[in-house]
Amino acid sequence: MFYILIFLLLIGMGELYRRYALKKHILDIPGERSSHHVPIVRGGGILFFLGGLMAWLVTFYPREHLFFLMGFLLLSLIGWLDDRYRLSPAVRFPVQLIAVILILYDTGLFMSGFPLWVQILGVIVALGFINAFNFMDGINGITSIYSLVVLAGFVGLNSHVHLFNSSFIYMIIISVLAFSIFNFRKKALMFAGDIGTMSLGSIILWLTAKFMVELHSPVLILVLVIYGVDSATTIIRRLLKKENIFKPHRWHIYQHLVDRKNFSHLSVAILYATLQAFIIVILISLHWYQKSLQEQFFLLALILIIFVSIYLTLVKKV
Repeated sequence: MFYILIFLLLIGMGELYRRYALKKHILDIPGERSSHHVPIVRGGGILFFLGGLMAWLVTFYPREHLFFLMGFLLLSLIGWLDDRYRLSPAVRFPVQLIAVILILYDTGLFMSGFPLWVQILGVIVALGFINAFNFMDGINGITSIYSLVVLAGFVGLNSHVHLFNSSFIYMIIISVLAFSIFNFRKKALMFAGDIGTMSLGSIILWLTAKFMVELHSPVLILVLVIYGVDSATTIIRRLLKKENIFKPHRWHIYQHLVDRKNFSHLSVAILYATLQAFIIVILISLHWYQKSLQEQFFLLALILIIFVSIYLTLVKKV
């Protein structure tokens, strides 16, 4: 009953924000690199921020995971400001760096005896993920359904390892479901905006890093492999073409499928989520996270090679 009330409360907050954004003209105006053709309310992902804040208050208040909370608030704030004022990378990047370090500090990365190069690599990958999560939010439904799959995977994993109270993850799932009411549809009523991708991305980053550090399991990064491969290979392609990787573009595979192959937004979103769900089910059911480090790195390399090959094949076709 408690979760149903939270769900209904967030839907009501979403509708109130939508009306406020329409009144204040907080809209995503279509451009040449947009996948939509009419102005849509931007910043509806404020529901992720509200859900995340409530989840922390209900699950961890007043003392647990304060560094995560600080990083979460910083990224949410910079996302909200970017939605309103379009901040330059020179402004966003230092804040993102500080926030990511706070989040990773909370996971124990800097206190668990990991080599310095692992800690530095962790910060770099975390920064890349936060921005990649933002860049991947380009079509209706993809952020919500992909995140639901990843979060459900964490619930399943936590049921095996009992790392912490799953109530936190349940409440994040509820916030994503509430946002889906407005976004997972043929004609979206709201987009997540940077506040959405930054707040939800910070939560998924924290959960992923927390499980990886606590279980000493690098293979768990595969819970994000579909987004990771699309984002990383797209960035490499753009760098090879000497493009500014911080500017909007239409290079992601999901964009090609929508723009050139005329797939619907929702069908592409479901495709990405299904592929990720398949990997997560295998990862958890076969207990890859409990294997030796050598076996984990082998499996990690194998899956990455497979999906990079698929990506390159799709690039040639679309």
